[in-house]
Amino acid sequence: MAGLPTRVKRELPEKSDVSKNPFSQLFEQKTTAPSHHKEAHWQALLKLGFPHAKHEDWRYTSLSRLLDHTFTLEKKSVVTPEKCGDLALFMVGQSHKLVFIDGHFISSLSEIDDIPYELLKRKQAVPAPVKPEFFLHLTESLSVENLVIRLAAGQKSKKPLYLLHISSGQETSQLKMAHYRHHLLLEPGSEAEVVEHFVSLNTQRHFTGARLTASIGEEARLHHYKLAFENNQSDHFAHNDFVLASRASVHSAHFLLGAALTRHHTSVQLNGEGASASINSLLLPKEMELCDSRTHVEHNQIGCQSRQLHKTMVSKQGTAVFNGMIKVAPKAIQTDAHMINNNLLLNASAQVNTKPQLEIDADDVKCSHGATVGCIDNQQMFYLQSRGITRSQARKMILFAFASELTEGIKLDLVRESVLSRFSERLSEELS
Repeated sequence: MAGLPTRVKRELPEKSDVSKNPFSQLFEQKTTAPSHHKEAHWQALLKLGFPHAKHEDWRYTSLSRLLDHTFTLEKKSVVTPEKCGDLALFMVGQSHKLVFIDGHFISSLSEIDDIPYELLKRKQAVPAPVKPEFFLHLTESLSVENLVIRLAAGQKSKKPLYLLHISSGQETSQLKMAHYRHHLLLEPGSEAEVVEHFVSLNTQRHFTGARLTASIGEEARLHHYKLAFENNQSDHFAHNDFVLASRASVHSAHFLLGAALTRHHTSVQLNGEGASASINSLLLPKEMELCDSRTHVEHNQIGCQSRQLHKTMVSKQGTAVFNGMIKVAPKAIQTDAHMINNNLLLNASAQVNTKPQLEIDADDVKCSHGATVGCIDNQQMFYLQSRGITRSQARKMILFAFASELTEGIKLDLVRESVLSRFSERLSEELS
């Protein structure tokens, strides 16, 4: 692309106050007695300490906005069935819907009568974190309910599993937070479509912590979409872990189109021969928003394949951060891994920091990675306008074409329409 802005990288953000942890009192607010599991995560969090800019992983992601508030674990808000219907993506009967409000599972608003999944709230073995860090421990220790969602061997769900997360803010000096913790257990030969949807109940600022893990058995398949559509005042910190057995596959696409501060981690372990993973994302930070997306893919067995495509558009004074790692273990011969990060800056104030990485300890592998940063090509604009297309229409065509490689890959029509609508809404000023 031609015509790069004069500033691509910004100066380092101000360092956070390393001695202050705004979450230090939250564990004491929990109304239920903490389990050994939650206590262990809380101690790990305290040992790590609040992240700061001296740490390489937080070099370009300032958390200073979190230091200006005290946080609280308030009770869940009341949401009427009518309001839930307005916020939901799928209409009644179109999905197996599980509704969560401020961290709590609400069975009365869910559609679980004919659900093929088994919902387990009791203790269940879950994978250890692939790449633990401060906010992962925060969600693990503060989540109210840990839901295990099991699909039996050989089962194939005819409708998507729709996880609707509704978080609310409040007009007080304390910032309300909610944490969601789910584990998918796909037994051998099963197949599932899962849609994670995060929305805001109101316009007040709130903090969302989310953690989804999935154990994908032999020859099982998971198609996963995440839609992070919360209001532009909120903070969103999420961790998705996928652990795959032999010949299992996962396709996961993340559309991070909301929140003032977003930090999203996707970690994958290919632990069985012939396993495959496809991890894609689309980010669109604007105004003063910061969106940080990170991937960590481990090839641990022979003949595994991974594909990653991450696209970012940055508008006005928005900031995007991408950090991707592919690790190939010594015995993971015949690995086939590819990762690309494409970034489009829509004006000179937009900023992006990108760092794709490879760590290869095996021979006989095919691995590649790359990143591009650019702006709208003036020659493309001239070509379209010379054929009678207005400047605004030409700009819209280029922006939608940039995202189309990801949006056209969405198999569910309602999800694709929702993403395109949200995408257009957030680009409304740019498109005009």
